[in-house]
Amino acid sequence: MNFLSLLPIAIALSLDSFGVGVTYGARRLRVPLGSLGIITLCTGLSLVIAVLIGDLLVALLSKELTESIGGFLLVAIGLYAVINHFKSQLQRSSKPLDYHANPTDRPGYHPPEHENLGVIPEILQDPMAADFDHSNSISLQEAFFLGLALSIDSFVAGVSIRLLGYSPWLIIFTIAMMSSIFLYIGIQTGIMIAGHRWLKQLPYFPSTMLIVIGLHKIF
Repeated sequence: MNFLSLLPIAIALSLDSFGVGVTYGARRLRVPLGSLGIITLCTGLSLVIAVLIGDLLVALLSKELTESIGGFLLVAIGLYAVINHFKSQLQRSSKPLDYHANPTDRPGYHPPEHENLGVIPEILQDPMAADFDHSNSISLQEAFFLGLALSIDSFVAGVSIRLLGYSPWLIIFTIAMMSSIFLYIGIQTGIMIAGHRWLKQLPYFPSTMLIVIGLHKIF
């Protein structure tokens, strides 16, 4: 399996990072280079573990079965993302948010001393929840939690992509680097096009891509 055939999957996964970046750019939240490195490292480590699990399954199962499982996992990731984004939009529409009025009212707010892995689901629903101290900048510690949140999809996808037969190092390098690059591009894009309504539909595009690719692999 070569780089060109992996590219559409890597792009679909990276568009989630792009969407987070757009949110940060639109709200003028900075992600310093060091924090971006931490996010890349988290994604890379999750992919290493995913590839090892994928190798184990490849050794135990037939090629036809592993490809079907890999396609099914991609579809599952896409469907989960669609449902999660839809629920997030319903919550936001039912309760308008004002992030400047009272920071402690913001979903996902936790004082620094209460930071723990329990905040990850909140970051998945609202990327702004990663800015624990409301400094409008993602610190190294905050980047760790953000990196864990962003690497969840990458982990499951890493297992599924390995089952489809792609090279382990190609998976790790391509997805980890593209995720960080798309996050940075998303921030710059968010700064330029903040307020455009079509951005609200952006999260559904990568999810749909993963579902289509997964169904293609299954059938």
